[in-house]
This record gives sequence, structure tokens and C-alpha cells, in this order.
Amino acid sequence: MRHAAFAIGQIIHFRGGNARGVVVDVDESFRAPAELPEQVRAGLPSPEQPWYYVLVDGSEDRVYVAEESVQADSDRSPVEHPGIDRFFRRFGDGRYQPQYSLN
Repeated sequence: MRHAAFAIGQIIHFRGGNARGVVVDVDESFRAPAELPEQVRAGLPSPEQPWYYVLVDGSEDRVYVAEESVQADSDRSPVEHPGIDRFFRRFGDGRYQPQYSLN
């Protein structure tokens, strides 16, 4: 298993864009539904790397992104998203504390 560079509650920035968000879950590799068309699957980054579920700042979007597509965010301000309270209990020191204990 490859070690994930980002943790749940960490704020990340999307490479090549102005968007940022907070990690709410991590998969050790790509977990696509079996019915995902091969042409879509072929256009995606490598499945053999960590993939992250991210709440996108300033929107209602939740996206699934490859580790190579994101980087640590230097902005330590909170993310604005209607789903924050569902996943996290508080924000401090530039990151969110998960609602529940993680293994």
C-alpha cells in the first residue's frame, strides 16, 4: 500500500487551478464503479495512487481526485461548504478535526 500524502481534514489545492478543498476520505487506489466506461477510465490519472474525496471550497461540490492532481494548500483559512459539519467537528491550526475517531 502506498502512503497517502494527505490526511482527512487537511486542506488541499488543486494543481493548475484556483480551487481548494478539504479531504473527507482517502482510497489507497482508484475505486471506480464497474460500469464506468473504459473510454472515461482510460483518460484518468493512474489508478495506482491514493485518490481523495474532497469538499470544494465555495461550492456544494464533492469531487474524487488523484493525488497527483492536488498539493498542500498554504492558505490556512477554513473551507466554506455546506457539508463541513457532516464530516468535521471543528477547525483549528489550519485543518479540520473529524467528527468521529479514525482507525
